[in-house]
Amino acid sequence: MKKTLNLIILFFTALQLYAQSPVKGTITVRVLNEQQQALESVTATLLRSKDSSLVKTAITDRNGVAEFVNIAAGNYFIKTSLLNHQPFLSASVTVTETQTTVAAPDIILKPAAKELKTIEVSAKKPFIQKLTDRIVVNVENSVVNAGSSAFDVLERSPGILIDNNDNISMRGRAGVIIMIDGKPSPMSGADLVNYLRSLPSNAIERIDLITNPSSKYDAAGNSGIIDIRLKKDQRYGTNGSITAGYGQGVYPKANSGINFNHRNKKLNLFGGYNYAYRMNLNHLILDRNFFENGNFSGKDIKDNYTKIPLNLHTFRLGADWYLSKKTIAGVVVNSNYNLVQPRNANSSVVINNNYEPIFTFNTNTNNRNKNFNTVANFNIKHVFDSTGRQLTADIDYGQFGIDNYSSVATNYKKLDGSVLQPDYILDGYQDGKLRLATAKADYTHPLQKQATIEAGIKTSFVHTDNDARFFDMSTGVPKDDVNKTNHFFYDENINAAYVNFKKQYKKVDFQLGLRAENTRVKTRQVKGNVLWDSAYTQLFPSAFFNYHLKEDQTLGLSVSRRIDRPNYSQLNPFLFLIDVTTYGTGNPSLLPQFTWSYELSYTVKNINITFGYSHTNRNQNIVITRFKDVFPNIPADDNVTVQIPVNLSSSDYYGVTIAAPVKINKWWNMMNNVNVFYNHFNGNLAGTTLDNGRAVADIRTNQTFTFKKGWTAELNGNYNTGGQYGFMVTRPQWGVGAGVQKNIWKGKGQVRFNVTDIFWTNLPRATITYNNYIEKWRAYRETRVANLSFTYRFGNNKVQQARRRTTGSEEERQRAQ
Repeated sequence: MKKTLNLIILFFTALQLYAQSPVKGTITVRVLNEQQQALESVTATLLRSKDSSLVKTAITDRNGVAEFVNIAAGNYFIKTSLLNHQPFLSASVTVTETQTTVAAPDIILKPAAKELKTIEVSAKKPFIQKLTDRIVVNVENSVVNAGSSAFDVLERSPGILIDNNDNISMRGRAGVIIMIDGKPSPMSGADLVNYLRSLPSNAIERIDLITNPSSKYDAAGNSGIIDIRLKKDQRYGTNGSITAGYGQGVYPKANSGINFNHRNKKLNLFGGYNYAYRMNLNHLILDRNFFENGNFSGKDIKDNYTKIPLNLHTFRLGADWYLSKKTIAGVVVNSNYNLVQPRNANSSVVINNNYEPIFTFNTNTNNRNKNFNTVANFNIKHVFDSTGRQLTADIDYGQFGIDNYSSVATNYKKLDGSVLQPDYILDGYQDGKLRLATAKADYTHPLQKQATIEAGIKTSFVHTDNDARFFDMSTGVPKDDVNKTNHFFYDENINAAYVNFKKQYKKVDFQLGLRAENTRVKTRQVKGNVLWDSAYTQLFPSAFFNYHLKEDQTLGLSVSRRIDRPNYSQLNPFLFLIDVTTYGTGNPSLLPQFTWSYELSYTVKNINITFGYSHTNRNQNIVITRFKDVFPNIPADDNVTVQIPVNLSSSDYYGVTIAAPVKINKWWNMMNNVNVFYNHFNGNLAGTTLDNGRAVADIRTNQTFTFKKGWTAELNGNYNTGGQYGFMVTRPQWGVGAGVQKNIWKGKGQVRFNVTDIFWTNLPRATITYNNYIEKWRAYRETRVANLSFTYRFGNNKVQQARRRTTGSEEERQRAQ
């Protein structure tokens, strides 16, 4: 009772203090370089000295001056940051009731000694940041993204495109590697999408979009890496945050979570639990047209309405032990349990070659999909001396499982509503297990004259066991469907080693790297006892050059070779029924694709322009083809299709990306991103020759507004012209979102409200064309959602930087299902 009474007194005292109107002051500061020249567009943040909490953010003008107005009496620090410069933290600056106008001492920024690898600024950062080697989406500081999911945030991120099958591409290129905290996600395919849709944005600090990784990273991923960084408190004492949110689109969504951190000089213990419930909608309209020898032979029109309730429980627990001043050991365990129960109602009208409807069929599908996984990581870091010579090592072990049940019931009707033929009912059970174990070590050795050499090794083992059983329940008595029941085993071992050399001169810095990977794969399909055994060794060079024309102008060039191995689910030959005329399957003979990527970039002040080109051999692409062309021994009607991943001959990518931050005035800033690219594909499928492409423009802008008394607002918009992706051509789409935020309780509390895709226009449409088949589709999703969220931060606020680290299972966890 005593504790409760104290909390109540503190609560009302805080409200009373908040309601008062103390004297406000102004702080100005000038930022210069070492030559005493004014620096424009420097990000300056005002932090309270007692807890380093953010008060305000400003950007210097052409005279190098940043101004903070309406500042309450107290002690503050000023933190500054600028690309290619070392961050700076000022001495304490004081505003009193008698001295309300304060001019802080000039800040001199020095050039950065080396390229930043991570973003570790505690003050508020813009929603979109363009760094030398990546684009950073600061989810934590976005008003519009509050209450959303990780999937929603990715859809609104620059250069990210998601098609009707939820395939994620970056700058028009598929094969993206998705990581969580530097580790690959534990799922792929539909399971990965469900996880991203269930992961609340309030659990995310930032998302790194890395388009051209160095040899230090796994060679997988021709279009780059999407690294989702979850929040981790970095302060001494016990502290954390509690969040809750509610969203309403067509259907409701809710999320809640708690994250904690306890830290002293010897131990850092952290963890958290997040729960998300989301009822999602996917309303897909398809118009499928069939041809024989160029003549129209029939069509069907499908109306698929799917409600997807998701329940996700995510757990995270870890610890770092500071064994000595030079050695840190850590362990972290990530686990989640995901229950997805999609319910689909499919209405189809079948039309003959005279464009006359002849009959209808309706399919109702009920699923219960359980996904559960746990991955443990042990890591150690030892610094040998003050020069930066260090060794890091990681060991990962993970287990993933799926337990899926599906029931698909189809009834056939004549046009007058009478029964055409008996109902068809198919029940399916799928059990899947995956084990992975990885180990890696990385060594960094600084040399003289600003040179560094890096080297590392890695080994990984993956085993999967997928068992699918299907039964025809049409008569009420289970009958094994031998054409669909299957059992598939997959074993993989990858061994890798790399070396990187970095060198920095006064105006030039470069990095050269080489990675070697040996892959051994064995598969066994129980049905027919089909075996597959392959092994290959490949080299993956990389090179990065930067030439600093002037202090605020940099010219960069990079080149690298990458590989995209098929996801484990893409190799699985199981035949899945979507409806009686649509199937999906994997391809055990699907080969990895190889890509050479080139980038030329120019940075002037805060504006970055990047030109890119890449050439991919054996391009992987999901295609739709007639069922009988893939499974000639299984009887099927002419209008039955199957989705299957295949290798095309090649593809070429040409692109230019522009990132341009603009300061309108003290309270209005904008970040603009323009991505224009052209994809050209070459290949042949079922008699259809592919040798064409189309240009795409993707334009995004994010506006932020800072007002008095803790109010901020955000307005963003995007427009995509549509383009070509293999055999598919997409249509234009656009969207607008807005939100407001209010800080309360001296910055401890935060209330956010936003509406995404206000006009419900950011909806995908496309046409897929083959010689004997043309499909037109459009999807209605819940891109328009109103979200209300609340965050409360508790505990001590003495800032002390904690380390960030990656683990050894980066590629394997991305490909796992």
